[in-house]
Amino acid sequence: MNLSPHFTLAEYTISETAARRGIDNTPREAFVLENLKRMAGVMEEIRALLGCAIIVSSGYRCLDLNTLLGSKGTSAHVVGLATDFIAPGFGQPYDVCRAIVPHVQRLGIDQLIYEHTWIHVGLRAGEPRHQVMTLAPGNSYVVGIVTKGSIAA
Repeated sequence: MNLSPHFTLAEYTISETAARRGIDNTPREAFVLENLKRMAGVMEEIRALLGCAIIVSSGYRCLDLNTLLGSKGTSAHVVGLATDFIAPGFGQPYDVCRAIVPHVQRLGIDQLIYEHTWIHVGLRAGEPRHQVMTLAPGNSYVVGIVTKGSIAA
């Protein structure tokens, strides 16, 4: 099933961890499917902005999978409103984040997080906060897109 011209439900739900653990990562609620379509729409805009393909590493996560991965139950992934990805055709995740930052408001992004080896884009049901952050040591975050060398340990 296509969520958008370039993104499928299969790529948004595939998980090696879920497969290994026998977890069915299929969205059950209709609102989650609608959220995934909305998320894919934003990712289409990011794909157009970058001018290259996007590789989704994590999209929807059922609560069992999300918990197993050590993520919070409030994660946008659980309701289909988050995408972790890379865009090797554009460049490193740092460069991708820097390219997206000027468009965060226009795209309605709630969170853009530079996770160093991938990018996290999250939406939300309510008004977006337009947060731009970088993962820091201890699973904390600093404001802005910054290199590892500029983050205090």
